[in-house]
Parts: sequence; structure tokens; C-alpha cells
Amino acid sequence: MAVIRRGEIPRPPHGVDENQDLIYTQKGFFGDWVHVFRHHNLGVPASWSDDDLVWGGADTGLLAPTDLDKPSGEPLLLLEGDGVRVLVSRRSQVAPFAEKNADYHQIRFYHRGEFVIETELGPLTAGPGDFVVVGKGLIIRERPSTSDNFVLIFESAEEIVCAEAMWDSVGFTSFFVDYSDMGLPVPGRPSEAGQTDVRVWSEGRWHQLTYHFDPCTDVIGWMGDPVIYRLNVEDVPAPGTSRGFLPPPAHAVLMTESKSWFFNVLGVPPSPTQPAPLGSFGAPAHSNDYDEVWFNHASQFLPHNLGHMWLFPRTVPHPGFKRPPSHPPNPVTKYDEIKINFDTRAKLHWTPEAKEAFLEGDVRTNGFLSLNGVPPGGVAGRERGGT
Repeated sequence: MAVIRRGEIPRPPHGVDENQDLIYTQKGFFGDWVHVFRHHNLGVPASWSDDDLVWGGADTGLLAPTDLDKPSGEPLLLLEGDGVRVLVSRRSQVAPFAEKNADYHQIRFYHRGEFVIETELGPLTAGPGDFVVVGKGLIIRERPSTSDNFVLIFESAEEIVCAEAMWDSVGFTSFFVDYSDMGLPVPGRPSEAGQTDVRVWSEGRWHQLTYHFDPCTDVIGWMGDPVIYRLNVEDVPAPGTSRGFLPPPAHAVLMTESKSWFFNVLGVPPSPTQPAPLGSFGAPAHSNDYDEVWFNHASQFLPHNLGHMWLFPRTVPHPGFKRPPSHPPNPVTKYDEIKINFDTRAKLHWTPEAKEAFLEGDVRTNGFLSLNGVPPGGVAGRERGGT
């Protein structure tokens, strides 16, 4: 369908001026869309009747899953929706069992800590910035070699696939993520371990299987597709344009075939070469039928905000943070800035345990300070729970 214009279009859509942008899209980011120019930001309401309608942020470093100090403990559930869960594990000691999730595929994102992951296909190492995909029903055991550990676990009932199909359509897929460099488990010398318990998550609760051998140490070889693999945030370049922002799926590394969710890694994109009002830096406000999860993994500018997690529900637009562009000085310097973004069709809800770590104060100001380091303009004080 041809793009239609009505009313005043004050500048190119990538640009920035005194007007606010709002991009509305259907089917996530892949259906019909409208780019609206307006005087105010719909992502910053004056009041609301229910805190679940607006963005919420938690300092996940304050959370203490039972696996933090108990070898037999388990991760803590933070967010849950239809076919999707987000949990945090802070395991500091190897568990007295192996684990098997019969309900969900997993992306295990290693925010802090060093591990050896024993699997049915052989061992695999993991450290800060790694994310490991584990297929549903496969047995693993994490052996931490550090004590201060933090693993963010994204669970999906639907199969996880690499997002290379998104880039195949434009060619030169290796110029985005080189998936051929993924880490794969390699069987070592089999060991004759004794009786092994396997804790199984099935139909929403834990069960147990017991074997007279260790399923993670008796493998001698495998062939087939990668069903357990490791990538790292440093493997993911940040794309951009000469005028500015690209939508979140441009950063997608993992996804489902139905596009029910995207796992995106966002570093610092290239600086635009067009000054305002033709160019801009950062995202405009946007609204669609997906919920968005954001997690601060690395930041040389905002180290005090590491581990902050935000949920932006579909009930209010994501406010964005669009501003005039600037060029970094030469020589080129690497910025250590990484955010993890998970966009999902599932309607997500915070658990009561996660809400215990909510950031105090005005949620609107906190969102801008936590993710961008700059307060929003013209936001009056407003505490959570009031109108």
C-alpha cells in the first residue's frame, strides 16, 4: 500500500525538532504503521489508575534467588506471560543435580560470572556477555567457578531460531552476526560417574528423574543441528543509518519463526552524518502490540545502573529518547554500552517478588535516568501508586 500523508509534515521522519514523534505499528513492527508528528509525548502520562499500565523498573541486583546461597536452590521468576518467562539465577555453587526443562526453550544470558556448562552434548564455557541457547528437554548442569554470578534466563515455549533469515533478504549476513562463530559443546573424555538426579521442570512444577550414570558426562560424540550454542554480545554490531534510528528488529539476534518475540542486543550505533533537523540520535516514542523488556548489561557512562530491568507494557507508548546527533572525536574509541532488549507478543506481568526490587520515586524520571542517564523534560514529581 502506498504511504499516505495528511496535515503538516514538519521535517523528515528521522529528524528532530521541537515536535514529538510517535510511531504506531501493528503485528509488532511488521504490519501497517503510522508516523505521527505531535506537540506532546504520549509515553509520559500525567497520571494513571493502575501501576501495571505504565513502565516499571527493578534493580535486579537486589534480588536473592534461593540458588544464591543454597546448592539445591532455584532461580527467581521475574516476569511471566503466555509461553514466555523471565527469571534470574545467582547460583554460586554447583547443584547436587542436573536440570531439564521440559516446558521451555531457554536463552541463558550471563551478565556476571564464569561457568562450565555440562550438557548432553558435552561441556561449554560461559562468561560475562555470553548468551547460551538450550533446546527444550536437554539436560544441563552449571558449574560456577566464581561466586558473584548473575544469569538472566529467557524461556520460550516456541522454538528459538537465529535471526539470520531477517538479514538473508538484504544479503551479506556475516556483516551483521557471524553465526558460524558460535560456540558449540564438544564431548570430552567420558567419565563413569555414579547415580545422578535430574530435576525436571514439567507442566509448571518440579519433578525428579534418577539415573545410574551422569547424562552430562557419558557423551562421546554428536552430529546434527546446533541445539545448544553460545554467542556473545561483542559478536553483535550495532547497525544505523546516516540519519539515525533503526527499529529494534534490526538488532535481532534470536527470534521465533512466528515472530512472537525477538532477542535484541543493542550497542552504540554509528553516529548519523546528517545534523538536526534532518538527522537524530535515539528512538522516537513508539506504540504497538508487543511488550518490551530492557536490561542494562554494560555501561561505562552509567555503571550505577547495571542490572536495572524495565518492562514497557503495550498499554502506554514507549517514550523514546530522540535528540540531535553529534559526532564522536577521532581517533575512534570503543564504547562499552550494551543493553539487552526482548520484544514479545506475550502480555507480561511482574511477580510480587520482582516488585520488591522496584526503583523508588517517579517512574517516569527513573526510566529516563536508568536507561539514558538524562531526566525527561517537564516531568513533575509523581510517586508510584498515586494519581
